[in-house]
Amino acid sequence: MQIRRFRAPDMRQAIRKVRDAVGPDAVILSNQRLPTGEIEIVAALDYDGSLPSNMSSKRPVSNHLPERRTPSSEYLERIEQAKKQPPKEESVSDGESRAKPSYYFEMPPLSEDKTDPKVEETLSIRNVDNERQMREMELELKNVRVMLDRRQQEEGRADAKVGSAEIKARQQLQGLGLSDFVVSRLIDDIDLKGREDDWNRLLANLADYIPVRSSSSELRGCIAFMGPTGVGKTTSIGKIAAQHVLKYGPDGVVLITTDTYRIAAHEQLKTFGRILNVPVEVVSEYSDLNDVLAKYADYPLVLVDTAGMNPRDSNLERQLLMMKRARQNLKKLLVLPCTSQRQVLKTVVEIYSQVQLDGCVLSKLDESASLGEAISVVIEESLPVVYIADGQRIPDDIEPARAHNLISRAVYTAEHYSQLYGSLKYGG
Repeated sequence: MQIRRFRAPDMRQAIRKVRDAVGPDAVILSNQRLPTGEIEIVAALDYDGSLPSNMSSKRPVSNHLPERRTPSSEYLERIEQAKKQPPKEESVSDGESRAKPSYYFEMPPLSEDKTDPKVEETLSIRNVDNERQMREMELELKNVRVMLDRRQQEEGRADAKVGSAEIKARQQLQGLGLSDFVVSRLIDDIDLKGREDDWNRLLANLADYIPVRSSSSELRGCIAFMGPTGVGKTTSIGKIAAQHVLKYGPDGVVLITTDTYRIAAHEQLKTFGRILNVPVEVVSEYSDLNDVLAKYADYPLVLVDTAGMNPRDSNLERQLLMMKRARQNLKKLLVLPCTSQRQVLKTVVEIYSQVQLDGCVLSKLDESASLGEAISVVIEESLPVVYIADGQRIPDDIEPARAHNLISRAVYTAEHYSQLYGSLKYGG
């Protein structure tokens, strides 16, 4: 059996301490008022029925405390009688000897009915406040949840809208014949909104990608036109020479050809010379290009026509070597036909890049069903576009390149051939 002492200013607080520390199964062995005015209670835990000799005649009542009862009149009478009896010496488990009463009794239960009304009112008010705060918190959490759900739905719709706009933009750009690389770069650089102006913004950005010569005026000086057979080198030279003659007269213009590999290959250029009344020079295996260029060093416009060869032609290496050894003031333009496939154009650029190209001429725009392939190549290879040629008429069908005009032509060409293909497919 374990015995503990509890002190408090009054009996109620002492009993409450016993209940809080020991529990409802405690048995009160004694209580007394100390000289300090405090109440001391001695309580037993795990009571086994053994009592001191002076308490053996009395038997404690059941140690199970009833719920929600007030002390009976018999209990109160026993309390008053206990106060009148003198204390006796008794040994306790901790070895101390003190004066203790010779009585013991069951610890009375605390009745909730005895709670202070002010305390009950305070607790009631506090409970009401807590319930109101809980309801307000639940309502606030519900509103937050609704807002989050709404935002997620809006973001989901926005993502779906942007995703749909991206798919549409990709299809439109691919419809122009642009490469996947250029299409992805455009879409990554543009913040698509799913609006009507997305397409115009994409085209404007595409125009900014196209490298063009910064000046819009015609080229002057020594210019060599290079490229495979049939791409329009000689015709482009004739157009540029004719424009110069019409504007400034025949003086100061000379045409030079290095094509001695084909029979009568230089006859077309000589025909242009006779019509324009300008000199024509042929660089053969017995002459040197630099000597001819030095002869006409004071001419404001010197146009050089080179032999058109297949990239697999063994004589192409000789032509490229001649261009590498040419005077430094010789500008080299590669003529790219827009009718060729993208991979063919890329191969041509890679081969002729050995001579450090200064730019290119996009030819045969009028014969092409799609300009996106050529546009993609000049963007990917960073090759400036100097002229665009779109017909056989001399001198009209050639002009300095402008990026926005080229994009407009690309869109028009794609739409025109799309409608044409649709009418042929469905018999319209």
